[in-house]
Amino acid sequence: MQQQPEIPSTPPITPPPNPELPQNYPPKKSKLWLWVTLAILGVLAVIGIVVAIVLVSNKITPSKDANISRKETAKPKDEKKNEDKKQNLAKSDSKCLTSADFRKAGYGHMKDGSFVLNNGKYNFKNVFFNADSTQYTYEGIAVDELAKLGSLYKSNSQKEFSIELVGQTYESSKTSAGTKLAMERADKVKQGLVSQGFPENKIIISEPKIANHDSSDDTADRNVTIYLVVPQECSEK
Repeated sequence: MQQQPEIPSTPPITPPPNPELPQNYPPKKSKLWLWVTLAILGVLAVIGIVVAIVLVSNKITPSKDANISRKETAKPKDEKKNEDKKQNLAKSDSKCLTSADFRKAGYGHMKDGSFVLNNGKYNFKNVFFNADSTQYTYEGIAVDELAKLGSLYKSNSQKEFSIELVGQTYESSKTSAGTKLAMERADKVKQGLVSQGFPENKIIISEPKIANHDSSDDTADRNVTIYLVVPQECSEK
Protein backbone atom coordinates (compact mmCIF):
# COMPACT_ATOMS: atom_id res chain seq x y z
CA MET A 1 0.00 0.00 0.00
CA GLN A 2 1.44 3.22 -1.13
CA GLN A 3 1.87 5.79 1.62
CA GLN A 4 0.41 9.13 0.80
CA PRO A 5 2.52 12.15 1.34
CA GLU A 6 1.82 14.30 4.42
CA ILE A 7 0.02 17.51 3.74
CA PRO A 8 1.50 20.31 5.73
CA SER A 9 -0.94 21.96 8.19
CA THR A 10 -1.96 25.46 7.33
CA PRO A 11 -1.86 27.98 10.23
CA PRO A 12 -5.16 29.70 10.98
CA ILE A 13 -5.69 32.82 9.06
CA THR A 14 -5.77 35.85 11.36
CA PRO A 15 -7.68 38.76 9.95
CA PRO A 16 -5.68 41.89 9.67
CA PRO A 17 -6.30 44.49 12.38
CA ASN A 18 -9.00 47.05 11.69
CA PRO A 19 -7.33 50.41 11.65
CA GLU A 20 -10.61 52.11 12.76
CA LEU A 21 -10.71 50.26 16.11
CA PRO A 22 -8.45 51.14 19.05
CA GLN A 23 -5.77 48.69 19.89
CA ASN A 24 -7.28 47.92 23.34
CA TYR A 25 -10.64 46.96 21.82
CA PRO A 26 -12.74 45.38 23.30
CA PRO A 27 -12.48 47.78 26.30
CA LYS A 28 -11.67 46.59 29.75
CA LYS A 29 -14.31 46.77 32.46
CA SER A 30 -14.10 50.13 34.41
CA LYS A 31 -15.38 51.48 37.76
CA LEU A 32 -16.24 54.81 36.21
CA TRP A 33 -19.98 54.13 36.48
CA LEU A 34 -19.63 53.69 40.24
CA TRP A 35 -18.01 57.11 40.67
CA VAL A 36 -20.66 58.73 38.47
CA THR A 37 -23.43 57.16 40.57
CA LEU A 38 -21.83 58.34 43.80
CA ALA A 39 -21.46 61.84 42.41
CA ILE A 40 -25.15 61.95 41.44
CA LEU A 41 -26.21 60.73 44.90
CA GLY A 42 -24.01 63.38 46.50
CA VAL A 43 -25.58 66.12 44.41
CA LEU A 44 -29.08 64.90 45.31
CA ALA A 45 -28.14 64.85 49.02
CA VAL A 46 -26.90 68.43 48.85
CA ILE A 47 -30.09 69.52 47.09
CA GLY A 48 -32.18 67.78 49.77
CA ILE A 49 -30.29 69.58 52.55
CA VAL A 50 -30.74 72.95 50.84
CA VAL A 51 -34.49 72.34 50.38
CA ALA A 52 -34.86 71.35 54.05
CA ILE A 53 -33.07 74.51 55.17
CA VAL A 54 -35.32 76.67 52.99
CA LEU A 55 -38.48 75.03 54.36
CA VAL A 56 -37.35 75.48 57.95
CA SER A 57 -36.45 79.12 57.26
CA ASN A 58 -39.90 79.74 55.79
CA LYS A 59 -41.53 78.32 58.91
CA ILE A 60 -39.44 80.43 61.25
CA THR A 61 -39.78 83.67 59.31
CA PRO A 62 -43.61 83.96 59.60
CA SER A 63 -43.41 83.50 63.37
CA LYS A 64 -40.91 86.32 63.56
CA ASP A 65 -43.19 88.46 61.45
CA ALA A 66 -46.09 87.52 63.70
CA ASN A 67 -44.09 88.55 66.75
CA ILE A 68 -43.26 91.85 65.12
CA SER A 69 -46.92 92.32 64.21
CA ARG A 70 -48.00 91.59 67.78
CA LYS A 71 -45.44 94.06 69.09
CA GLU A 72 -46.65 96.70 66.67
CA THR A 73 -50.25 96.00 67.68
CA ALA A 74 -49.41 96.24 71.36
CA LYS A 75 -47.36 99.38 70.88
CA PRO A 76 -50.31 101.78 70.57
CA LYS A 77 -51.80 100.38 73.80
CA ASP A 78 -48.51 100.87 75.60
CA GLU A 79 -48.25 104.37 74.23
CA LYS A 80 -51.79 105.09 75.38
CA LYS A 81 -51.00 103.84 78.88
CA ASN A 82 -47.92 106.00 78.97
CA GLU A 83 -49.94 109.00 77.83
CA ASP A 84 -52.54 108.31 80.55
CA LYS A 85 -49.78 108.08 83.14
CA LYS A 86 -48.29 111.33 81.92
CA GLN A 87 -51.68 113.02 82.06
CA ASN A 88 -52.31 111.72 85.58
CA LEU A 89 -48.85 112.87 86.59
CA ALA A 90 -49.52 116.30 85.13
CA LYS A 91 -52.84 116.46 86.96
CA SER A 92 -51.20 115.45 90.24
CA ASP A 93 -48.88 118.44 89.90
CA SER A 94 -51.72 120.81 89.01
CA LYS A 95 -55.08 121.75 90.44
CA CYS A 96 -56.74 118.37 89.87
CA LEU A 97 -57.40 115.56 92.29
CA THR A 98 -56.47 112.10 90.96
CA SER A 99 -57.27 108.52 91.87
CA ALA A 100 -53.77 108.26 93.33
CA ASP A 101 -54.62 111.08 95.78
CA PHE A 102 -57.59 109.10 97.04
CA ARG A 103 -55.51 105.96 97.52
CA LYS A 104 -52.97 107.89 99.57
CA ALA A 105 -55.83 109.09 101.79
CA GLY A 106 -56.96 105.50 102.43
CA TYR A 107 -59.44 104.87 99.62
CA GLY A 108 -57.80 101.74 98.24
CA HIS A 109 -60.73 100.95 95.93
CA MET A 110 -60.02 104.02 93.78
CA LYS A 111 -58.28 102.59 90.72
CA ASP A 112 -56.66 104.71 88.03
CA GLY A 113 -59.33 106.16 85.77
CA SER A 114 -62.18 105.75 88.28
CA PHE A 115 -62.40 109.41 89.27
CA VAL A 116 -65.06 110.33 86.73
CA LEU A 117 -67.07 113.53 87.11
CA ASN A 118 -70.64 114.25 86.10
CA ASN A 119 -71.11 117.95 85.48
CA GLY A 120 -68.22 118.75 87.78
CA LYS A 121 -69.43 116.52 90.62
CA TYR A 122 -68.37 113.16 91.97
CA ASN A 123 -70.94 111.17 93.96
CA PHE A 124 -68.64 110.14 96.75
CA LYS A 125 -70.37 108.73 99.82
CA ASN A 126 -73.67 108.37 101.63
CA VAL A 127 -73.81 108.85 105.40
CA PHE A 128 -76.79 107.09 106.98
CA PHE A 129 -78.85 108.16 110.01
CA ASN A 130 -81.33 106.55 112.35
CA ALA A 131 -85.02 107.22 111.75
CA ASP A 132 -86.21 110.66 112.86
CA SER A 133 -82.76 111.34 114.29
CA THR A 134 -79.44 113.03 113.61
CA GLN A 135 -77.63 110.01 115.05
CA TYR A 136 -75.42 108.10 112.64
CA THR A 137 -76.65 104.59 111.87
CA TYR A 138 -73.06 103.35 111.63
CA GLU A 139 -71.15 105.68 113.92
CA GLY A 140 -67.71 104.15 113.48
CA ILE A 141 -67.95 103.98 109.68
CA ALA A 142 -69.21 107.57 109.41
CA VAL A 143 -66.43 108.97 111.61
CA ASP A 144 -63.81 107.00 109.70
CA GLU A 145 -65.07 108.29 106.34
CA LEU A 146 -65.01 111.90 107.54
CA ALA A 147 -61.47 111.41 108.86
CA LYS A 148 -60.28 110.12 105.50
CA LEU A 149 -61.86 113.10 103.75
CA GLY A 150 -59.99 115.38 106.15
CA SER A 151 -56.78 113.55 105.29
CA LEU A 152 -57.53 113.93 101.59
CA TYR A 153 -57.83 117.68 101.98
CA LYS A 154 -54.68 118.07 104.10
CA SER A 155 -52.63 116.22 101.47
CA ASN A 156 -54.16 118.19 98.58
CA SER A 157 -55.05 121.59 100.01
CA GLN A 158 -53.50 123.32 96.96
CA LYS A 159 -55.91 121.60 94.59
CA GLU A 160 -59.31 122.84 93.52
CA PHE A 161 -62.16 120.94 95.11
CA SER A 162 -64.91 121.47 97.61
CA ILE A 163 -67.73 119.46 99.17
CA GLU A 164 -71.46 119.65 98.66
CA LEU A 165 -73.79 117.96 101.16
CA VAL A 166 -77.34 117.00 100.16
CA GLY A 167 -79.82 115.53 102.62
CA GLN A 168 -83.00 113.71 101.65
CA THR A 169 -86.63 113.84 102.70
CA TYR A 170 -89.29 111.20 102.42
CA GLU A 171 -91.20 111.51 99.14
CA SER A 172 -94.63 111.75 100.82
CA SER A 173 -93.55 114.34 103.39
CA LYS A 174 -95.24 117.71 102.83
CA THR A 175 -94.21 119.37 106.10
CA SER A 176 -91.17 121.47 106.86
CA ALA A 177 -90.13 119.00 109.56
CA GLY A 178 -88.60 116.62 106.98
CA THR A 179 -86.65 119.41 105.34
CA LYS A 180 -85.46 120.71 108.69
CA LEU A 181 -84.24 117.23 109.73
CA ALA A 182 -82.43 116.76 106.43
CA MET A 183 -80.64 120.10 106.88
CA GLU A 184 -79.67 119.23 110.45
CA ARG A 185 -78.19 115.93 109.33
CA ALA A 186 -76.19 117.66 106.58
CA ASP A 187 -74.94 120.19 109.12
CA LYS A 188 -73.77 117.38 111.40
CA VAL A 189 -71.73 115.92 108.55
CA LYS A 190 -70.32 119.39 107.86
CA GLN A 191 -69.22 119.88 111.44
CA GLY A 192 -67.64 116.42 111.42
CA LEU A 193 -65.59 117.38 108.35
CA VAL A 194 -64.54 120.68 109.91
CA SER A 195 -63.35 118.82 113.00
CA GLN A 196 -61.15 116.71 110.71
CA GLY A 197 -59.47 119.79 109.23
CA PHE A 198 -61.66 120.46 106.20
CA PRO A 199 -62.17 124.25 105.78
CA GLU A 200 -65.71 125.36 106.54
CA ASN A 201 -65.72 127.73 103.56
CA LYS A 202 -65.19 124.77 101.23
CA ILE A 203 -68.34 122.97 102.38
CA ILE A 204 -71.80 123.92 101.17
CA ILE A 205 -75.17 122.48 102.16
CA SER A 206 -77.74 122.34 99.37
CA GLU A 207 -81.50 122.06 99.59
CA PRO A 208 -82.63 118.51 100.42
CA LYS A 209 -83.95 116.36 97.63
CA ILE A 210 -86.94 114.07 97.76
CA ALA A 211 -85.91 110.45 98.12
CA ASN A 212 -87.05 108.25 95.25
CA HIS A 213 -87.61 104.75 96.62
CA ASP A 214 -90.20 102.06 97.17
CA SER A 215 -91.75 101.11 100.48
CA SER A 216 -89.21 98.31 101.04
CA ASP A 217 -86.32 100.81 101.25
CA ASP A 218 -86.73 102.57 104.55
CA THR A 219 -83.22 104.08 104.54
CA ALA A 220 -83.45 106.11 101.31
CA ASP A 221 -84.76 109.18 103.12
CA ARG A 222 -82.28 108.89 106.00
CA ASN A 223 -78.95 109.75 104.45
CA VAL A 224 -76.76 112.65 103.42
CA THR A 225 -74.90 112.37 100.14
CA ILE A 226 -71.36 113.76 99.96
CA TYR A 227 -70.43 115.19 96.56
CA LEU A 228 -66.95 116.33 95.60
CA VAL A 229 -67.17 119.46 93.46
CA VAL A 230 -64.19 119.56 91.08
CA PRO A 231 -63.46 121.29 87.73
CA GLN A 232 -64.86 119.07 84.99
CA GLU A 233 -61.51 118.98 83.16
CA CYS A 234 -60.14 117.02 86.10
CA SER A 235 -62.33 114.05 85.21
CA GLU A 236 -60.21 111.02 84.40
CA LYS A 237 -62.53 109.98 81.56
